Formats: sequence, C-alpha cells, structure tokens
Amino acid sequence: MAYTTPDEWDAHYTNGMKFRQLGDTERQLLAAHARAPEKGLALDIGCGLGDLARHLADIGYTVDAIDFAPAALTHAQDHTPTDLAVTYLVHDIDRDGTDGLPHPAYDLIIFRLSWAFVRDRTRVMNRLRERLRPGGTFVVITPTAANVPDDRRDIALEEEELGLLCEGWHVAERHDADGLAFILLRGPA
Repeated sequence: MAYTTPDEWDAHYTNGMKFRQLGDTERQLLAAHARAPEKGLALDIGCGLGDLARHLADIGYTVDAIDFAPAALTHAQDHTPTDLAVTYLVHDIDRDGTDGLPHPAYDLIIFRLSWAFVRDRTRVMNRLRERLRPGGTFVVITPTAANVPDDRRDIALEEEELGLLCEGWHVAERHDADGLAFILLRGPA
C-alpha cells in the first residue's frame, strides 16, 4: 500500500476501497474504557469513511473527525445522519499539527488504523497530549506486525513501536480487539 499523499489516499477511497469495519470487540472496549462524559468531546484522527466517528457520536460524544483525504470525508459526510454530532474536517495531523482543530481540548483522542501512517509520532503525540482534557483518554487501535503479512507491514506497528507509544503515560493498557492492538493511555507524565 504505502500511500503517503492525500492524492493517493483520495484515489484509494474514490476507487471504493475501504478498511476493516469497526468491530464488536472494539465497541465493547470503548464502552468499558472510554465512556462519554457529559458534553464529552472526541477527536477521531484519520477517520476515513467515518465508521468510528458515527459510533462515538452514537455513544454520546460530540466528535471532530479529521482526515487528509477529501474523498473519504465526502463519503463519511454523505453517510452520517444529520442528527449526529460529527464535524468532518480536512486536516493533516502531521503537517497541520493541532492548529486549526475545532476545540482546544478533548476527552477522547483516538487513532483507529491510522497511527502507523503518522510520520513524526513524537511531535504529534506531544502536541496531542496538550489537547487532552484532565482525566481524558488517548486510544490507538492498530494492527501489529506479527498479525499482518510482510507486504502489509506499513499499516502495522512492531512491538518496539507499541512500547514507545506507551512511554510517558501513568496508565498504559493493551487489549486485544480481534487481532488488533487496542492501546489505552491516560495521565500524561
């Protein structure tokens, strides 16, 4: 795959290609570990076609869903009921950083199947920690290198990368979500 530009991702979505649908285990883990507080705000980064954003809105969050592929966001918007509290925004978290995000802080910041594509993970993580409300939760849901074929390694994280992701948090939990690593982080150190 190895897409690196918005044009490549646009072509991916324009050609009708998708990613793994949000699964029941992921929904159960979110319900157990990331319940929406009253007036809870969530940031879905790399939202793709909007499945997760719609689910988060269904469970009570007001959601800012960002992606750098306009075709994905067009599809997501077209398939999101108008009564759901989801705002879609073309935004590249690597290039644009956190400037221009609709809210100054979030109760939940989540990357589903997108953390492997972040080029400058340290900088992005440090900026996003500043955007997490006290008591907030940072979640990364990702394939692991051990669970994907070699030709799809670019979509997954190695164990060492997962370890680095968990550094600098008071709480770092890992759960299995039907073969995906569900990483739950709280309390930036």
